[in-house]
Amino acid sequence: MCGAPARAESASTTCDKVASPQGSDSAPGTVAAPLRTVQALANALSPGQVGCLRAGNYEGGLRVNHGGTSEAPLVLRSYPGERAQVTGRLYVPHGSDYVTIADLKLDGSHQPNEGVLPSPTVDASHTTFEADDVTNEHTAICFDLGNPDYGMAESVAILANDIHDCGVMPANNHEHGIYVADAINTRIIGNVIAHNADRGIQLYPYSEGAVIEDNAIVENGEGIIFSGAEGVASDNNIVEHNLVADSLVRHDIESWYPEGNPIGTGNIAQENCVSGAHESPNIATEEGFKAANNVTAAPSEIVATESGYGVAPGSVCAGVVPQLVLGVKGQEAPSGGGPAGGKESGGGSAPPVSPPGSPPTSPPSRHWQWHAFSVQAQIPTAHASQAKRRHSRRKAHAKRSRAAAHRRHRSHGASTHKPPAKRR
Repeated sequence: MCGAPARAESASTTCDKVASPQGSDSAPGTVAAPLRTVQALANALSPGQVGCLRAGNYEGGLRVNHGGTSEAPLVLRSYPGERAQVTGRLYVPHGSDYVTIADLKLDGSHQPNEGVLPSPTVDASHTTFEADDVTNEHTAICFDLGNPDYGMAESVAILANDIHDCGVMPANNHEHGIYVADAINTRIIGNVIAHNADRGIQLYPYSEGAVIEDNAIVENGEGIIFSGAEGVASDNNIVEHNLVADSLVRHDIESWYPEGNPIGTGNIAQENCVSGAHESPNIATEEGFKAANNVTAAPSEIVATESGYGVAPGSVCAGVVPQLVLGVKGQEAPSGGGPAGGKESGGGSAPPVSPPGSPPTSPPSRHWQWHAFSVQAQIPTAHASQAKRRHSRRKAHAKRSRAAAHRRHRSHGASTHKPPAKRR
């Protein structure tokens, strides 16, 4: 069921360890004697245990230094009936697998010791984010999944979160809500992804087997991109039953591949509702993906409510994303021009590499009700093995590129090569 973030159900949660802003990191972590920091709480958990944060703000961020198992994940969440905020960078490194982060406010904008890096960053496997409020307050990318040097992100699930106000302003084509960089079997389901500087979701350069469905991806610079670089491309990704609307810089769904790079295969964008792209058509090109049975709504058919976004009763998108109709009666639609409703979308021209303009200041984040579901791995084992081989090749390619840049620097003195921004 498409929806958007709400508080994950926690009334029946059993808390094995507890932290509180009034606690002490020398305490045992009980309700009566809680720990003080989120880092101490995470460090104290064993596989299968749940760590709960009492209401309040926890500064300093979090590096998850160990994980759980498939039968006994490690869980961090708000205390039942309360809502906690973690301020600073959240990093799940390679090897810290089977970790769940639920029902928290995650603000990655305060990182005084290292500059502002993407947050949450995930280089581990089987990491789940559920019903969290995620932002960087327009200071950096938010979700950053995988890196050829630090680890592939495998089977990450991003479920029913509010992901908003990510990326520095003005828009520069590099600052996204969810950056799927080196990942297989990603699940992005039931989220509100809104008011991010550039793309709501970027599949670049290597996403294999992602399923992106039942999301509201609204008022970002662009909506979703299929892409590739460095000799790899994103393949076998499914984008369906999403509301992708009101992109403020460029297109709702698009693709881009550098000259000479492999083009993505097996990608499909189907049965989505698109509306009001800054540039027409809403779906810019089908290079590297197939567009099928997508429907374009008029701007008047997209409504903003106190709880999220949806389509008005009677919209041409009601049959495409009918679950989005719930809860929108009596709400006014946003103003603005856009394409006429009722047509299927697909085709068009490739986007420019660097877009002009920037999104306006965004309103406060919003929350929808969400229906829980289980996430099943759908990527075939053969595809997963192939993906890991590609990851190894990409890692070797990145190492060679750095070595070549170093040689150029030594040969020519002052080099024009600019290394990528520090991400870890």
